[in-house]
Amino acid sequence: MGKVLLATGALVLLAAVAWWWLTYADVVQYTYLSAPEAAACLVGRSGICDLARALCRGSHPAAIVAYWWGTFWIGVGVASAGLSLAGVKRAP
Repeated sequence: MGKVLLATGALVLLAAVAWWWLTYADVVQYTYLSAPEAAACLVGRSGICDLARALCRGSHPAAIVAYWWGTFWIGVGVASAGLSLAGVKRAP
């Protein structure tokens, strides 16, 4: 069960990063935010993230739903649960 949770958590984390990049790539490209500032939007919500995304909204395809930072933390939680259940093998 631990390995399944770890793999699922890793997939959710990868999906979160991809979704974040789809949402914020134009924000970084047009220098509304620097890459480090946009990276903060991966893990949380702030007024600056909302503002930058709103400024860039016109260039996004209508099918992309704005990134939700909770996806990242769900992935972290599921991966952490998987690590806890799988256990860490220690060298003798």
